[in-house]
Amino acid sequence: MNRSRILYGALFLLILTLAWVYGERLLYLALIVFAAMPAASLVITFIMLRSLLIHQTVPKSVVKNETDSITLQMFNPTPMPFVNIGCTFRTDDLAIETEAGTAFRLRAFQRASKEIPFTAKYRGHYRLGLQTVYASDLMGLFRLKRRLDRAADITVLPRVVDMSGFPLTMNLLTQAHSRYDIKDEDYAVISDIRPYLPTDSIKRVHWKLTAKRNEWLVKNFQSNALNKVTILLDSTRLPLRRKEQIVLEDNMVELAMGLSRFCLRKGMPVDFSAGEGHTLSCQNPAMFESIYRIGSKLSFTETPSLNPQSMLTHCLNEASGYLNAVIMTPRLDAALYERILNGMNNGYYIAVLYFSAPIKDTDSENIYTLLSEGGAPCFRVTEESLVHEGKEAA
Repeated sequence: MNRSRILYGALFLLILTLAWVYGERLLYLALIVFAAMPAASLVITFIMLRSLLIHQTVPKSVVKNETDSITLQMFNPTPMPFVNIGCTFRTDDLAIETEAGTAFRLRAFQRASKEIPFTAKYRGHYRLGLQTVYASDLMGLFRLKRRLDRAADITVLPRVVDMSGFPLTMNLLTQAHSRYDIKDEDYAVISDIRPYLPTDSIKRVHWKLTAKRNEWLVKNFQSNALNKVTILLDSTRLPLRRKEQIVLEDNMVELAMGLSRFCLRKGMPVDFSAGEGHTLSCQNPAMFESIYRIGSKLSFTETPSLNPQSMLTHCLNEASGYLNAVIMTPRLDAALYERILNGMNNGYYIAVLYFSAPIKDTDSENIYTLLSEGGAPCFRVTEESLVHEGKEAA
């Protein structure tokens, strides 16, 4: 564009000089025509840009860290070509990565289709789509814009992380299996191996493994009356910067989805409860999709209708047998601490996943320390690593 302006300016000065020196009528006529050409170019390009037919297709959802694309379809109904036509897009700079812009040629009466790739970085609901179309005029001197603002809603779905290496799953399953009603066990399916307890029958000893490892080991058989796992997700929005809050929410939902799927695949029913009143009971892996939909649409608010303490209180009051509860929260307080201790004293398994925010909360840190020192299965989750009792967990 700068070259075109320099060239036009040089030619204009040349014609102006010739007209001034020679004073010919044709030279003055050429000067007038040449001076009017930019205005005519602007008007023609403006009409062309307004006549351009545009259709876009934005996917309604995409999984985090996956790449998808916006499809643009354009048709130029005019007899003049677009030498340089481009687009800019409305997006969320923190959560969605896309091209800053794209430019291409569009001939007269031509249709064109362009795929604009983008990558979703964090779970949530965002706006994405065509914002402006711009084009250079026929002489290449100016750039005209047509504002469209056709952004559409897009949902970034959470990943489902693998929880098989998470220490919580091992503790959780060990505690749960030890509470099975042996009358409902399927002796054809061995679900776990654990150390021998004095109350175990000698018939349950795994003789081959005991001899191989030189320690007494017994078999846990698949139960037909499995104890369920209750997952309590705190949807409280903390007073953090937007990026910090997005990362925190992302980690919480991903781990909640991963733990739900892991338990269901292990044959353990899951009761999933979130702070906005979302409650769901799933009995088998085929029902995981229902939990996943809740996690995908979950919104975090400053004052959710249910907090971890009220959700845990409800679970403890409704529990008819042994309870496996996992609390996922970015904040810990004295009331929740007392409720957890009360449940543990009654023989329930209550684990805490404490999602540590970049700005440390003194009360939450103190409660976390008390729970850890008291022997509770308490885990710290940060953006960089997973820490348990001061050690990094695999």
